[in-house]
Amino acid sequence: MFHRATLAFGMSLALLASCGPAALGGLARDNSALSAAAALDTSARAVAQQATPAPQASPTIEWQFPPPAPNMTPGPNVVAPSPTDDRTAGAQPIPVQAQPSAAQPDPTDPHLLQPLNPTVAGSAQGLRAYVVNRSSNDVTVVDLAGNQVSTTIGVGRSPQEVAATPDASRVFVANQADNSITVIDPATNQVVATWQNIPGPADVAVRPDGGALYVSSPASGEILVLNLPDGSQAGRIAAGRGVSQIAFSRDGRRAYATSPQDGTLAVIDTASRAVVATVQTGAGADGVAVSPDGNWVVVANRDANNVSIVDATTNAVANTVSTPPKPGRVVFGNEGGLAYVSHGEDNRITVLDTGRQAMTGTLFLEAPAVGLALSPDGTRLYVAQVAANAIQAIDASTSFELGTIRVGTAPDALVVLRR
Repeated sequence: MFHRATLAFGMSLALLASCGPAALGGLARDNSALSAAAALDTSARAVAQQATPAPQASPTIEWQFPPPAPNMTPGPNVVAPSPTDDRTAGAQPIPVQAQPSAAQPDPTDPHLLQPLNPTVAGSAQGLRAYVVNRSSNDVTVVDLAGNQVSTTIGVGRSPQEVAATPDASRVFVANQADNSITVIDPATNQVVATWQNIPGPADVAVRPDGGALYVSSPASGEILVLNLPDGSQAGRIAAGRGVSQIAFSRDGRRAYATSPQDGTLAVIDTASRAVVATVQTGAGADGVAVSPDGNWVVVANRDANNVSIVDATTNAVANTVSTPPKPGRVVFGNEGGLAYVSHGEDNRITVLDTGRQAMTGTLFLEAPAVGLALSPDGTRLYVAQVAANAIQAIDASTSFELGTIRVGTAPDALVVLRR
């Protein structure tokens, strides 16, 4: 075996010697080609990597509530889900694109702070807001179609709340420091009467048939019932210490009044003018509203930071829903499924779903608000911003910001009517 291996090795050397330098040169040339191919492959990979775009982050999905109307883009006041919004459980939110904030207003305009969006606000034709200004002791009348102040009407000292008759023929203002009620004729925007000897009036509410005005008197713990149109006194109802806000059922058979001191809701039979039930709600019970079908009463418990949803059939609290701090006033949408709650120390409106008895969203404002009012058709929400000396208009179905109008000093309450 050794001799065979030696012979094979010798033959290999001979063949290599016969080929000479040419064989070695060819081997060198083959190695150069391989190196060039490798360099070309490396360059191609680099170009491909440069052409491939870097992965982009997915866009943030935002909630929009209520949903945008057809063919309309959501506005800047997009409703965000609340911390207790159960729609996020097992469901994917609908992505929407929020529009940037509106352009800066014209500084030469004495009243208009935010530009009007005519594509949404057109149906505000004929609407007026009567805004009570607590510190300037007057009422600002706003033309809501153009978001312009029409006139200012002087009233009594420390005006608190405002109400209008169903036919929009009279507006009533409670003047707490003057112990009086100012009566305004919207046809002329003139004061046509001042009713005296009303002890420290706080809230005013017109019975749905237009036949009586209920006036809360916190100092006496009573509700005064005044005949309309002359203002003569029809009776008194003991409604609880520090009685504050009043609301009627749509049929006028029940009135509801809150007592912040006792944290209660008084249920009043309007035929007998008697309290038929007292419901314990929460500390600082203040704002109150009744659903259009009369089934639910929502009470804002200012010091408890929650709202009570009261079953009007049983006169018992069906649920208590936590909210942002200091819930103040409540207003129901026309269809009754949603209620809007203001927060005097926070620039947002809580939206409640009474069917689910839970928070369903939040409307963001430019400044904290107290007083709330809906347009007669329920499509526009107007808020009184005390610290900003302004009212802000929001489209309740698309969340568009419709305008902010400068009014008097410390606007606290407002009523919207069609003339």
